[in-house]
Amino acid sequence: MNWHGYTGQILDIDLSSGNAILKEEDLDDLMQFVGGIGMNCRLAAELIQPKIEPLSPDNPIIVGTGPLVGSIMPGASRTVVMSKFPATGAIANSCGSMSFAFYMKQAGYDHIIIRGGTDEPCYLHINNDQIRINDATHLWGKDIVEATNILKKEYGNSGVIAIGQAGENMVVSALTLIDKTSTLGRGGLGAIMGSKHLKAIIIQGNKGITIGRPKEFMNLYRDLYNRIANYPQRKSWHELGMLRSLPINMILAAKGQKKKARQCNERTYLKKIKYRRMACPSCPMADKDLLELQEGNFSGLTNYTSSVINPFLMLTLDGLETYGQAIKAFDLINRYGLDSLTITALLDFLAAINEEGTLTEAETGVDWKRDYHSLIRLIEMCAFREGFGNILAGGWNTLAKTYPELDKKMLVIKGLDVVFEPRFLRMGTMEFEQVVNPKGAHVASGGSPTYVGAGHTKEKFRRHFARMGIPQEAYSRLFNPPRPDMGVDIGRLTRYSEDWYTILTSLGLCARAQMNRFYSIESVAKFYNAATGLDITPEQLRSAAERTWNLLRILNQKEGFFRADDKFPPEWFKPLKYGDHQLEFKNFEGDVKITREIAESLLDHYYDERGWDRETGHPTVNKIRELNLDGLD
Repeated sequence: MNWHGYTGQILDIDLSSGNAILKEEDLDDLMQFVGGIGMNCRLAAELIQPKIEPLSPDNPIIVGTGPLVGSIMPGASRTVVMSKFPATGAIANSCGSMSFAFYMKQAGYDHIIIRGGTDEPCYLHINNDQIRINDATHLWGKDIVEATNILKKEYGNSGVIAIGQAGENMVVSALTLIDKTSTLGRGGLGAIMGSKHLKAIIIQGNKGITIGRPKEFMNLYRDLYNRIANYPQRKSWHELGMLRSLPINMILAAKGQKKKARQCNERTYLKKIKYRRMACPSCPMADKDLLELQEGNFSGLTNYTSSVINPFLMLTLDGLETYGQAIKAFDLINRYGLDSLTITALLDFLAAINEEGTLTEAETGVDWKRDYHSLIRLIEMCAFREGFGNILAGGWNTLAKTYPELDKKMLVIKGLDVVFEPRFLRMGTMEFEQVVNPKGAHVASGGSPTYVGAGHTKEKFRRHFARMGIPQEAYSRLFNPPRPDMGVDIGRLTRYSEDWYTILTSLGLCARAQMNRFYSIESVAKFYNAATGLDITPEQLRSAAERTWNLLRILNQKEGFFRADDKFPPEWFKPLKYGDHQLEFKNFEGDVKITREIAESLLDHYYDERGWDRETGHPTVNKIRELNLDGLD
């Protein structure tokens, strides 16, 4: 058939044999799962064997993107990877941006499957129909920035996914960077690539895609672009990026760290740190950062990052004193391919147990402090598995197995350190979703109204619900939480937040607030139909997202995940000391303290809204039949 929007091709590469096979996609599968994360999940059902070891050659890496990527649709740049992740043992997806997905579509592929492994370091070079597994001896041992620069200098315009030394040494939390900027693979994608001796994937292409109904697509594009161009806050997004939506200086000030707060304000960023903004292909908002330090001990240092808020957040460590220290440490973390969230959480944890005498210098070889020296030491020890770093490189689960007395002190969910702390941020869908997502604690969002803070009226919630495609018959349940004074039922709303995120990611669209705000389920369905020449309704998009999420749950059910794994960290139910404040685990509106009983009720409501069994947390037989998942369960 003539494909539009889609390329219709899946590239299946076996590193062990060197063979590459081209497969045509099944249109029925695409209508059921749409693309991106949806089709990745469908492929995973065939390719990932239950109980497989994450770091074995038989664990595949499935790379996908959506039907709107490769077009001029604003914000269409998402790369999605699915595999079994070593940090958690879950089959999960990870998303990133920049140019890899664009070049993947230009090369002629909707999905790439990478199996097997090699005995010696290699990198994968894809250029249209040419597939080469090349020697990477000259890249092995180099950091991500160095390796990416070498490849781009040799090959020119391209998208690159690369690992650093942490991935080479199979640190279970190691991730990858796309174009040395966008993180991809929290939970261990870097380690999976390292286990295959795969240093990098570089992709090029010039085939392009065709649009099914070009005139209709251009009319939709002009309308959307004009809305974005005339958005009153666009200039401030261009100027500040993600710092506009998360003012770190206010967070630090609330902790009583006024000196550090002044270093993270807008003026300091604009005058002393920002070099220029960067954008993904087709993005009119340019939310990525290229930083350059203009003064201090690290003057001249440049750092590529998806947002300046990432290094700024590291300043919440009590002993880190300057933004220069934070950006230098963050740059080193990026280069090695570590996870800055995990490293920061680890240092805070190690310093705390060192202070209380639970695990001291005599046992770890380091007198752990919350300071710059300890942070750099931790980064080096983890990335190269030096001494006690060998245990830390095994992740939180390995640390707990080695020192069982530490298990209950860890603030982790399913083997990953908590990202969104509800005692500080309150319980929105971002916070709750960490508990129910198979992957555990990570950054994902469906753009629900709880992403942007409390204070919404029911009418404002309804407008968001309509945009996300939540059926009206669900509204009464969403406004009927375990206690009437809680406002909105976060458990039930999370189901729809996940579905909206899945729709966007299956199409290849950005889920960040500055782009997500311009999408609605009706508008993206129209773009899909114009791009592909097919016809799909918003209801069918909703069903595809629900089908994807249920299949993902089924896959992890086979891995042994049950309701008992969807656990709220015990620490959440204790007060959190933050500066002079004692913060409690409260609902989104901030007027109800969440007890264990309320938390479990929210979990019941989430399962109920999904049509899952409350006892096991698994999809029911009726739900499986309703979504045509028979044979995949």
